Amino acid sequence: MDEQNVIALETTTDVDQVHIADDVIAVVAEIAALEVDGIVGTTAGKGDLIQVISGKKKPKGVKVEVSEGDALIDLGVVVKYGAKIQKICKEAQEKVKNSVETMTGLNVVSVNIHVVGVQFDKEQEA
Repeated sequence: MDEQNVIALETTTDVDQVHIADDVIAVVAEIAALEVDGIVGTTAGKGDLIQVISGKKKPKGVKVEVSEGDALIDLGVVVKYGAKIQKICKEAQEKVKNSVETMTGLNVVSVNIHVVGVQFDKEQEA
């Protein structure tokens, strides 16, 4: 795997090891965030310019850092106009943390949500 951070998880068997790529963790986080009512999408913020220029097929707006079994997750989200942003972000943090910990066995230290946009209904724009 080229230029991709891959973590190894301890297993109870002596035969095999499990390796999880950061991209997989990012996809799990993105799907969990999109399940929250009021979040309409994820997108790269202005700070993710390198990701946009490089053209790598990574989940938009999700950054994952893993070290020694601990994960730090940053998500850039677009919320629906009129939604209570603080409530939505708290729910997204909990959902992402639970999903990533359940599916990967990693300890999620922090989930940072960055609201980078608001989507208006088509009717309100007209």
